[in-house]
Amino acid sequence: YFLTLPFISSTAPPPPWTSANAVIQIAAARGINTINIVRDRPEFTQLSDRLKAMGATHVIKEEALRRPEIKELLKSCPKPKLALNGVGGKSATELLRHLQFGGSMVTYGGMAKQPVTIPVSALIFKDVKVLGFWVTQWKKDHSNDGRAFGAMLDELCSLIRQGKLTAPPCIELDLQDYNKALSAAMQPFTSAKQVLIM
Repeated sequence: YFLTLPFISSTAPPPPWTSANAVIQIAAARGINTINIVRDRPEFTQLSDRLKAMGATHVIKEEALRRPEIKELLKSCPKPKLALNGVGGKSATELLRHLQFGGSMVTYGGMAKQPVTIPVSALIFKDVKVLGFWVTQWKKDHSNDGRAFGAMLDELCSLIRQGKLTAPPCIELDLQDYNKALSAAMQPFTSAKQVLIM
């Protein structure tokens, strides 16, 4: 929610293109198209179908960012105005290459544990903006303004009531089975959250 708010208003004229996951549902509710980049995995088709069912417009493999197929996709839709980067490393660099002139990349995580390399050409010739986002700081900065936080909660609750925003898949386990939950959570390409019940 916070990641799209400063960059995209619900009244933006033509819907811009952006990327992410819970963002998919919020963006879909606002009429915003998304290009979602995921790592290749054995069950890519099932993941793609699940993301599209949530509202994703396009789901592509990360490797496609470095191949001609991304150019074909971007011929059929506008270049993205906003990229949400939760990975870092080469993935972030590729996101920057495909932003439209004056676009923004917001980094909110670094799962690759690699630095974000920003091509000088993106800054000079495409005038991209590169920003970081930390929800804790956002809350500190807006602690005196309960309206912003309240407005966010109102919108999210409304989307939940309308069935447009749902929780990710989860597996509930008894607290004493925490070892199973930890083991499952450490597996690659896990799509379900582990929830311990007390």
